[in-house]
Formats: sequence, structure tokens, C-alpha cells
Amino acid sequence: MSFQPGEPDFTIDAGIVESLSADIDATLEELAEAAMAAADAVEAWGKRELRADTRAPLGDKVANAWRSRVWPNKGGQASVTPSIGWWSNAPHIVRAFADGETMRAGTGKYLLIPTENAPQAGYGFGQSGRMRKSRSYALVQAEKRFGKLRYVKVKGRDLILMVADKVQKNKRGYAPASKTTLRRGREENGVVMFVLVPSATMPKSVNPDRIADAIGREGVERFARAFREIATRRFGADD
Repeated sequence: MSFQPGEPDFTIDAGIVESLSADIDATLEELAEAAMAAADAVEAWGKRELRADTRAPLGDKVANAWRSRVWPNKGGQASVTPSIGWWSNAPHIVRAFADGETMRAGTGKYLLIPTENAPQAGYGFGQSGRMRKSRSYALVQAEKRFGKLRYVKVKGRDLILMVADKVQKNKRGYAPASKTTLRRGREENGVVMFVLVPSATMPKSVNPDRIADAIGREGVERFARAFREIATRRFGADD
């Protein structure tokens, strides 16, 4: 350091500047890689939690409709501040069972609600979160398999049952009774395939908001832990 007139007060060796710059760049790169790894872990953890919360009450199809993604994309440049997103490809269904929504008939007087006895084939979820096949399709499939269903009015209630007669149960569900079953008189009658009601209130059986809070806490912990490990290794910091 010099205090002579016309001379700089102090000088820094260019080599030191380059070394510091390289060290900072390396640290930022390591932080970015750690942040991306933490984001990937939180993304996978969050999706597992959302699917687990949904699977028991709504089944595998709705549970597996949960999707997630990390930005920037894998293979791109790492970022110290990655973003993570989770969404469902069946949002209307998830929201109905999260809020306990009341569903009402749209074009007709009654909602057609399939029971576990009705044929389940032909269902899938589109980008809107609605079933690709309407429930009338399920009715068509049922009557194609069992014949014309019988309507049973429940006395004292605005409720109608659609039942199948002369059926038998096997490992895959109900099927038309075989000739042998009919000859032995072992067929079942009045098996409920559908329930017709004016409206239905969905039970509050999923809680994605609770999972979102848990994801937030998990994310903060994972990011903090990753950055703390880098700081300790590079700078000997404990806090």
C-alpha cells in the first residue's frame, strides 16, 4: 500500500482477483447443482405424498393423474433458484372431494352414479380433468353385458336403483349367470349397478392443501441443508 501523491492507495494482485472469481464461480455452480438436486428430490417426494393422499379414497387412476415438473428442465443449465410445480390431470375430481362439493344433475333430473358392481372399463381422464367416457357410456356397457336393467324406486326417498337380474359373481366382478348356475338356481337378482339421485355431496376425503404445506416445509429443509453443507465444506461455517 502506498500514500505517495499520484499513486493508488492500494493495489491487488490480478492473480488473487482471478482466484477469488474462480472460487466464487465454482461455489455458485455447486450451489446451483445442489439446488437442482434438492428440487428433484422435493418434486418426487411431493408427488408421492399427493398420490398417497388420493389413492385410498379415489383409486389409482385419480392418484396417478398427479404430475410434477422442475424448471429449468433436466439437461439444461442449473439454477440456484429452480421452480417446482405439481398439478392434477383430474382437477375437477380432486377439487370436488377436497371441498366436499355438491354435484347436481346437468341435463336430466338425476345423477347416474355407478356402484362397484357396474362395469368399470372405458374410463380415463382428459386434460380438463373430466372423464373421457361419459357415465351414460357406463350404462350402455352395463346393459350390453347384463341386458336391460330394472328400475327400483326406493320408497319414501327421491332415489332410484338400477339393478341387474340373473347374474353371478366371479373373480373379476359380475357376469351374466351361466346355464349351469341358472339350472341350479344359484343366480343373483336385484344386484345394484347404478344409483340415481337428484344431487350428491362428495365427502371431504382428500386434502391437497395439507400436502402443499408439508411440501413447503420439506422444501425449505432440504434446500437449507444442501446450502449449509456447501458453506461448511467451503468456508468452515457452522451456521
